[in-house]
Amino acid sequence: LATGDGLFVESVARPDLEEGDEGAPDAARMLYESLQERVLSLPEETLVGGAHFSDAAEPAEDGTYTAPIGELKADMDALTMEEEEFVELILSDMPPRPANYEEIIATNLGQNAVDDEEAFTLELGPNNCAASQESLAGD
Repeated sequence: LATGDGLFVESVARPDLEEGDEGAPDAARMLYESLQERVLSLPEETLVGGAHFSDAAEPAEDGTYTAPIGELKADMDALTMEEEEFVELILSDMPPRPANYEEIIATNLGQNAVDDEEAFTLELGPNNCAASQESLAGD
């Protein structure tokens, strides 16, 4: 299952990039519902791969950054929380937004047209898409 920027092997997504701080609580609730209803309801052996990974991610034995849903549930407390606890956790410690996040969002929404070189440049830099250190697997 390709989970894009919703679920990574080391964390869940941060909800503030598109909606801003004001919209983050509602986006966190939507993320919770999506994870619970669409991802975590799949068989535990379903292999998950996010769009990318951070330095906190550990590769699988085959070298890919993938993990079965059952393993993610066991390693990531955020995936077994009730909704309000999840929202509170996700909003509690979000890292600073990437400097170019507005341009990335506009590009992802099709509002900016960029060539391959520009797209590559936009993706350079640290992966700040994970919600928080507190939501990391193993915490």
